[in-house]
Amino acid sequence: MLENITLILFISILLINVFIGAPIYIALIINLILLCLYARRKNYTKKEILDMIIVGIKDIKMILIVFTLIGMITGIWRLSGTLSYIIYYGVSFIKKEFFYVGIFLFNTAVSFLTGTSFGTASTAGIISMSIAKAMGFNPIISGGAIVSGCFFGDRSSPLSTSALLVATLTKTDLIENLKNMFKTALVPFILTIITYQLFNLNVDININTDSINSIAEIYNFTWILLLPTIMIIVFSIMKIPLIITLISSIAMSIILAVTVQGSGAGEIINSLIFGFKTNSLAGELLNGGGLLSMIKLHIIVGISSGYFGFFKETAILDPIRLYVNKLFQKFSPMLIMVLLSTVISTFSSNQTLSVMLTYEMARKNIEDEYELALYLENSAILTPAYIPWNIAGRTPIEMIGAPIASLAACFYLHYVILVNTITNSIKYRKNKA
Repeated sequence: MLENITLILFISILLINVFIGAPIYIALIINLILLCLYARRKNYTKKEILDMIIVGIKDIKMILIVFTLIGMITGIWRLSGTLSYIIYYGVSFIKKEFFYVGIFLFNTAVSFLTGTSFGTASTAGIISMSIAKAMGFNPIISGGAIVSGCFFGDRSSPLSTSALLVATLTKTDLIENLKNMFKTALVPFILTIITYQLFNLNVDININTDSINSIAEIYNFTWILLLPTIMIIVFSIMKIPLIITLISSIAMSIILAVTVQGSGAGEIINSLIFGFKTNSLAGELLNGGGLLSMIKLHIIVGISSGYFGFFKETAILDPIRLYVNKLFQKFSPMLIMVLLSTVISTFSSNQTLSVMLTYEMARKNIEDEYELALYLENSAILTPAYIPWNIAGRTPIEMIGAPIASLAACFYLHYVILVNTITNSIKYRKNKA
């Protein structure tokens, strides 16, 4: 009974917070207090409760380090001229008639090569969003197209750690899983392209040529400014650890800032911490970045990660387990996996935890390991992106500087979930009949 009440209060607090538009960290703090009160009611000691909070934060400490480095990259790329070079020349090459499709495919390609949504967002994503702003495209649709592309590789790249996690949990072959994923993603992929192109029809774009032209006035341009972005893609393909990759890119950008742009130590430190700032017309396109730009994300992830210990050590999720077993007997597996993973994603702070908890609750109800792996890929890998406080979708959105409403425009995610849920439901009804 207490578990049901706690879960209802937990979700209600989050929904009320979203409805009134309050900062999300307020609801996260309140819910952390709620979980502490629940644990105390269950006779856990203060030390045990503190340990539950700490264990979750320890698990994501590497992620927080990555966030810090990405914040620094977004500042130093601006100072070195890397981002400006790509924006300046990218605008002339991109066809505005196919812009949304173009940035979706661009981020799709990078994410497939690197296997990481975070790595894609911090490179191709930032570039795409900056060009979208420069050309005057809708930031919500642009953000949705970028994040959709980021998740293509995160779901189905041979280098994806999430795909490897699913294969490991289900004890299946990764390559066979990838084949199944591509089969179930073909129709959603085509629908995504059609949808973004429809949004592109009759769009009246007013390109801010003055701001774009002013970029060339404050930088010395040369092709070697592309090296920091090339390094990230190449290092990712070579499976060099992400932290080393990011540090290497920062180091290269610092070298370029000094040797090409003539920046001093003060400018470099300021850009790394506080972000880049210029008073020229290009400022509206280039200003931003820096370590401090990621503070809000640090707070959200830090607080929500404290939930993990409570879910692991207490019986708070037991009521959900009971309902899940009953639902699997009445509805199609894919539908239940989508609903289950969405609920779990509201409690967990990251994609990995969402996948592991969903697998644990579903594995006894699905006998075929390859079917279970495919259901996980088409549900628990994607549904965390819909939860504003889950780092799966929130992090790419924050990295590229898109509105949180962009999650509603992630049509690739929508179609993968929707198409596969419908087809699986039809198959389930035929088999049952």
